[in-house]
Amino acid sequence: MKYKIAISGSTKNTVAMAKTIASDSRFEIIFTLSPAPKLIGRKQIVTKNPLHVWSEEKEIKTFLIEKKIEKTLLSEFAKAGEIDFLLVVDFGYLIPKWLLKLPKIAPLNIHPSLLPKWRGSSPGQFCLLFQGLDENDGQSAVTLMIMNEGLDQGPIIAQIPFKLQKNWTQTEYYQKAFSLISEKLGDLINDFAQGKILAKEQTAKVSTIIAHRLNKEDSFISWQNLEKLMGKNEEKISLPISGSALLHDLLIDEEICQNKLDQIKLVSNACRAFYPWPNLWTIVQTNKGEKRMKILACHLENDQLILDEIQIEGKNSCSFNECKNALI
Repeated sequence: MKYKIAISGSTKNTVAMAKTIASDSRFEIIFTLSPAPKLIGRKQIVTKNPLHVWSEEKEIKTFLIEKKIEKTLLSEFAKAGEIDFLLVVDFGYLIPKWLLKLPKIAPLNIHPSLLPKWRGSSPGQFCLLFQGLDENDGQSAVTLMIMNEGLDQGPIIAQIPFKLQKNWTQTEYYQKAFSLISEKLGDLINDFAQGKILAKEQTAKVSTIIAHRLNKEDSFISWQNLEKLMGKNEEKISLPISGSALLHDLLIDEEICQNKLDQIKLVSNACRAFYPWPNLWTIVQTNKGEKRMKILACHLENDQLILDEIQIEGKNSCSFNECKNALI
């Protein structure tokens, strides 16, 4: 007997998990659930997401979602066929209670963190952001869990640990997490279905903040504060800027950044955690007016923040030493 699965998601990570399931003779993908095509880029081209494209190539029934999952889809799902599992990977939509009840065995989610740490939609970014600044000992994990109505709070089926590398961006983090779960996904789901693995409830205690969906404002740091961190004095960033968001709020949080060295570590981490999106950035005055500037690479040296690679708006990336003469 094959276990029948529906897969929800939108990214290349979703496709990787779908390919794993599709190549396993123990499973059959009944349908996929994915966001409708969106306008992408400066030219606003209507673009299908990776799971939508893959499903069409494999001639798998696909249901497309606009703003939210409507209950009117329930009858359409029934026509597609009963499912044993719903597997959610990089979906981005709230799963309603009625959909959680749809699979006969369980709704499953792959969450790339060591739950209950870093619940939310950006676990890899937040894990890297806090690397070396909290009780994070350089370890993370990818979790297979049963979904419930809470935010990443369902019982855990399995966790596969891995060690963080100091040079990782979010790209390497997610590549590692999803490659590890891909290797064992079929066996884990099969063993859970047969009762060989029992899911364990998560601890109620949460030691980390919610890893919320990031926006451009979250990764902004003022040039004034960057200059302080690049200076040789021991002065901390102590005051928020107007309209401060995630990064600035963390920099002035005494529990996270007790001194200037911690603040430099946080900014250096942010450079990797926020790459390739939303990118660590600031606003600078140049000989051509006010411009955005991305900080693409930086490091800690002699208790100072050293900028390595930057990109000023409208220009190619370059070393900071090559471009700093353009700043006023």
